[in-house]
Amino acid sequence: MLAFAITLHNIPEGMAVGIVFASTLTGNFGVGFASALALAIGIAVQNFPEGMAISLPYKAEGLSNKRAFLYGTLSGIVEPIAAIVTILISSIIEVLLPYLLAFAAGSMLYVIVRRTYTRFTGR
Repeated sequence: MLAFAITLHNIPEGMAVGIVFASTLTGNFGVGFASALALAIGIAVQNFPEGMAISLPYKAEGLSNKRAFLYGTLSGIVEPIAAIVTILISSIIEVLLPYLLAFAAGSMLYVIVRRTYTRFTGR
């Protein structure tokens, strides 16, 4: 469930990067290329611990290093795909971005609350 939630969470993050780059290309909102690049780098850096959050439990369950790394990487591969798709359909998706980001945050909160509840209650 954690891998699914993080993967699902990465889609709107990729869309956020895509919409900022699309805004740079169209000149909307006065967003410069440096700002778009800074956002992309910031999100890329925070993806490392997310990938580890997926890879390390798989490693602890006995998967090989390569397979655990592959699963962690695959969870993040949806992000550049979502960014590219968003750039291509930016005029339609720009209005939905706040809702998609809220959905991403909600999915991560659900995972945290559910995991904490399971840990303390054993259910």
